Amino acid sequence: MITKVMNLLGYGATTLPGRIALFFKRDILAKLSQGVKVIVITGTNGKTTSARIVEEGLKEAGKSYFINRSGANLITGITTSFILNSTNSGKCTKEYAVIECDENAFRTVIKYLKAKVVVVTNVFRDQLDRYGEVSHTLSAIQESVNNLPEATLVINGDCSLTNTLKRENTVTYGVSVPLDQTSAVRDGTRCIHCKHQLEYDYFTYAHLGKYRCPGCGYCRETPDYNVTDIVETTPDSSTVMLNGTTPVKINLGGVYNIYNGIGALAALVSLGIDRETALHALERFSGAFGRMEKFGNVRMILVKNPAGLTQTCNYISQFKGDKTVIFCLNDNAADGRDISWIWDADIQADGKIYAAGKRSGDMALRLKYSGMDAEITDDVLQTVLRCKGDVFVVPTYTAMMAMRPKFAEHFGKEAFWK
Repeated sequence: MITKVMNLLGYGATTLPGRIALFFKRDILAKLSQGVKVIVITGTNGKTTSARIVEEGLKEAGKSYFINRSGANLITGITTSFILNSTNSGKCTKEYAVIECDENAFRTVIKYLKAKVVVVTNVFRDQLDRYGEVSHTLSAIQESVNNLPEATLVINGDCSLTNTLKRENTVTYGVSVPLDQTSAVRDGTRCIHCKHQLEYDYFTYAHLGKYRCPGCGYCRETPDYNVTDIVETTPDSSTVMLNGTTPVKINLGGVYNIYNGIGALAALVSLGIDRETALHALERFSGAFGRMEKFGNVRMILVKNPAGLTQTCNYISQFKGDKTVIFCLNDNAADGRDISWIWDADIQADGKIYAAGKRSGDMALRLKYSGMDAEITDDVLQTVLRCKGDVFVVPTYTAMMAMRPKFAEHFGKEAFWK
């Protein structure tokens, strides 16, 4: 009833039903998830995109599933998703549940949710006032997976942090091609075991790459799902060679989406989905809301930490000709109050540059120190509509959530919860 009323009023009931249910029965998620094949996707970057690719694979396979599509990835939002897909007696009506889970909410959720597959995308420095440094995030994830001994772990083997989670029932994925030798954003370059500085044969992006520790011998091993060659990259897709034999097209641009695609492929196969069906899903997937989402000539690309912002700028640099970039910086609780992370990103952009959001002045100052004069705008949509050529809107989370409904209405797209 709550959900129906909120949707009629034009609001997505993404967390309130779950909050109310949890108030009366703290362990309700355990009951709602009984008998459901659950895949949980966590990590710092790439959760939403990876989850939506897995969703596409289940759809291709004709499976009955649901996903916490709105990105409401705390226990309240996850509980709401189960409620919306259960009978009045609390029995889930779907066979599979694709759950994106905030990395620090993971340990709470896992007390009640027994996952069949867990994907850990990566660990980066993210929202220091919420999560602290990377070791805190990694410890939270480690504690969680320890409580799921029967789950198959799918982890990014190129991340020296996530790779420490490896155990017997683990599937790894990675890229055995050097892609980035210049970025200064390296969050995990000391050995998590002995604290020695890691040595790298190459980087793919940020601290991801082929690493080894001269102190204790900890190292990256050849991943199970191994990208051995980059065949072609365009602004809208990448074609890679998997394990030296299988060409894979990923219908999204950007180096980080190669990781998201291959990780989702590994997850789908671990769930029992036919490999060819999973590969077809990678070709068909068209992007998650606010994450490389297209509105006509506009691309909206969510950022929330130095690694993500650096990779977004690298992606934008591929585009030639008329170009506009609008950086939208908020400091609400969901963004992280501490905005110092913008100074740790490698920010380069050409074309017409704008700054927007609650902290537009801070963003404009940061851009100035990188040699860019940014004009401040209070109305991003109207600014976009005046621009020619390729337009990139680069918002933090709450800025994206505030803007996207306006963009969706103007460009004729659905609300994010649909």
